[in-house]
Amino acid sequence: MDSLLEELERMSVNAIDSFLDDVSEDDIKRWQTLFTMGHEEAKDKIQRYREDIDRQRFSDELWHDIQASKELEGHDRESCEYDLFRHSRVKSAISPAPASHSSNTLRGLILGGPLATPEHIQSIAGLTKPPTTTTAESSDPATSSTFCYITATEEHLILQGLLNLNISYEPNFITINMASKDLQPTSASPTLGIKEPTLPQHRPDKSTDLILQHQYPVYYFFYGTLAEPEILARVLELGEQVPVLQKAYVKGAEIKMVGRYKALVDSDVEARVDGWAFLVESEEQELKLRVYETRMYEVVRCDVWLVGEGGVVKGLTFRAAI
Repeated sequence: MDSLLEELERMSVNAIDSFLDDVSEDDIKRWQTLFTMGHEEAKDKIQRYREDIDRQRFSDELWHDIQASKELEGHDRESCEYDLFRHSRVKSAISPAPASHSSNTLRGLILGGPLATPEHIQSIAGLTKPPTTTTAESSDPATSSTFCYITATEEHLILQGLLNLNISYEPNFITINMASKDLQPTSASPTLGIKEPTLPQHRPDKSTDLILQHQYPVYYFFYGTLAEPEILARVLELGEQVPVLQKAYVKGAEIKMVGRYKALVDSDVEARVDGWAFLVESEEQELKLRVYETRMYEVVRCDVWLVGEGGVVKGLTFRAAI
């Protein structure tokens, strides 16, 4: 809701600016000098820019940080915003960032310097909304950290935004160590307890028999530390909210020690592992869980038997990636 209100406020400010028909000679001269334009071209560019109610704007905090240096270059806030966002649009169209096709790889950005807040990142990169900030706690405490999730394209825009603003700062990008998730849409692969899930006998009768890659909410089966409410609440950053766990079990699996940790591995069809089921509400929650489990595990489909309710639901769990 806050992000929606901020977006509406930004557009309303832009709309008010669009009614400022009089373009001052000072503004025209500034744009002529900065952007090598003729008088009429500069006037037309300013008018068109002000009429664009969807244009991006700096946060007040970011403008405060860079105002002195930019005014020395001859900019005011309006010309500086125009300069940054026109370059972002042009450069991203000419040289788009390479897309990442691996579900195992997600980029992060450690906050700091001119990129100290999601709003600063949004302003510098020209993003439509601030990136999501999270404190991801890993099962290995040494790897826990606070960062923003970003895409490859957003990383590209952040770098060129810093360049356009002449800000000398090296962002601290990280590759996030997380459990893989690659649910095939036309086969049961990967599924707990099935070694060859792509064989014809394992093909679903209909697509609704499969949990899909981006399907939420979805039940997860937990069997180790994530089945402890205090740890789960901390990983998901639930604050005072207590996670609701249901007694459950899965079949076709067993627990083995992988290094220092308990891990779920495939076993005989009737082998049973007891644990707990939890309804994951969103991709954001799921990302936190995947970061916690690390690449030592993978997300796989499974049937989850809910104890007491006598029912079985389609769900997911973390299996050792061995």
